[in-house]
Amino acid sequence: MTEHEPKTDIQEFRFLDCRVDLSTRELWRDDEIVSMEPKAFDLLSYLIRHRDRAVKKDELQDKIWAGVIVTEAALTRCVMKARRAIGDTAAKATAIKTVRGHGYRFNVAVEEIGHRPMTGRRLPLPDKPSLVVLPFVNLGNDPEQEYFSDGITEDIITELSRSRSLFVIARHSAFSFKNRDMKARDIASELGVAYVVDGSLQRSSGRIRINVRLVDAADDGQIWAERYDREIEDVLIVQEEVAAKVAATVGGRVEATRGRRRIDTAQFESYDCLLRAQALYYDFSKEANIEARGLLEKAIEVDPENARALAILAAVHSMDSWSFWSDDNERSKRLSLELGGKSIQIDDSDSLAHALFGEILTDCGELERSEFHFSRALALNPNDIAARALHASNLRSMGRVEEGIGHIEIAERLDPFGLLWIPQIKGSLMLAAKRYEEAVAAFYTISRPPNEARCMLIAALGRLGRLDEARHVHKQFIAAAKVEMPNYPGEQLGNWMPIFGRMLSTTDPTVLLELRESLELCGWR
Repeated sequence: MTEHEPKTDIQEFRFLDCRVDLSTRELWRDDEIVSMEPKAFDLLSYLIRHRDRAVKKDELQDKIWAGVIVTEAALTRCVMKARRAIGDTAAKATAIKTVRGHGYRFNVAVEEIGHRPMTGRRLPLPDKPSLVVLPFVNLGNDPEQEYFSDGITEDIITELSRSRSLFVIARHSAFSFKNRDMKARDIASELGVAYVVDGSLQRSSGRIRINVRLVDAADDGQIWAERYDREIEDVLIVQEEVAAKVAATVGGRVEATRGRRRIDTAQFESYDCLLRAQALYYDFSKEANIEARGLLEKAIEVDPENARALAILAAVHSMDSWSFWSDDNERSKRLSLELGGKSIQIDDSDSLAHALFGEILTDCGELERSEFHFSRALALNPNDIAARALHASNLRSMGRVEEGIGHIEIAERLDPFGLLWIPQIKGSLMLAAKRYEEAVAAFYTISRPPNEARCMLIAALGRLGRLDEARHVHKQFIAAAKVEMPNYPGEQLGNWMPIFGRMLSTTDPTVLLELRESLELCGWR
């Protein structure tokens, strides 16, 4: 670590009456969420991370605007917005101090909180060839193209994970090593795999150039490497060739492929919109969901047969509905059913589409029908992390809690650093099993806790008698609900119970009664 390089495992900063959560990109002040423009949030976070020194203005301009030339006046306005957000008025400016002729410095005491740092632990190797595909490095000059290299990486992971002879680490854990200068053997040791695939990508002038290699983690030795220089319309073919070569080299055989083809200009435009939308979908926020929806609608307008775009758009509408972000939850639910079904009609071989449709059916109370689609997803792709985890959630809704725990344990091994929906589903299962300590531990590892996770965390804390913590999380829950929900039901617990039933995909009166009793323990009435 260089002199001014901040620690990478810190996810939260607390100072004065404020809390900055880097994982959710939220600023909390006096237990209320403060609306903040993205650039102002980035500037505040950067100054906090580098608070050991005064940061020059040109450094801030370069880091916050990523090479885009902006005026000093734009920087000054951004600083003013950051100050206003944390209550640091220009008259006193005690937190963000101006260093005349130089720049700015963050000048108040800060408490750092880390989330699940790398531990150096060694996971046992699976009983079949195991690998991780690291995010391909974007060699283009445009940082806005990062979504494209990430999307190509994800598609290669998906192609490889179809092989029943391989154990393939899921996307979220693979991407936790992005931009980290670590040797292949150290990454493999953290994840418990034998092989590492890495590479770089450059997109320019209608062509795509990919360099990829396969490394044996035991000695960091290169087993295979290849360079692809193709027209951009061959992108799907290249992905399949890379996956087939890796599978043949590591697994000893090439399994049946999907027979991907060259795509025309319109299809590539649709695919490009899909990659942009997928990157936003993984943000799991209301704002990102809105932007993703627009991109997916454009992808489908350009190519109505883009089955994956239909599947993700169905999931976006579903998330709007069960997160209660939509102005019309029933309409969003109805659209998710329609689009999800159409996606599978076009391409019945996409395991993710089946898994997402299974989740939609669970939300609609069609639990047995949803189980069919989860089973189909896992038959197509036993490494599909979404199918494993969402099926576990479906089993909880059906009252088959122990069976669900078995699936979530497999999901955790495939995605050992997953910090969002895997710990959320695990927490809900542990809550249902009355294993409250394990439930709390799972919920506290979520990097960007959605409000339904906060609800279940309150219940688990209440059962453990940790009432001060429960009341604190309750304040966060109410504050977030006021911001996110167009049809906010107020603070009375009775108004929330039908919503909680929807969040838990259950109408079982016993389950809802137990939840209400748990929430009342912290004083929620």
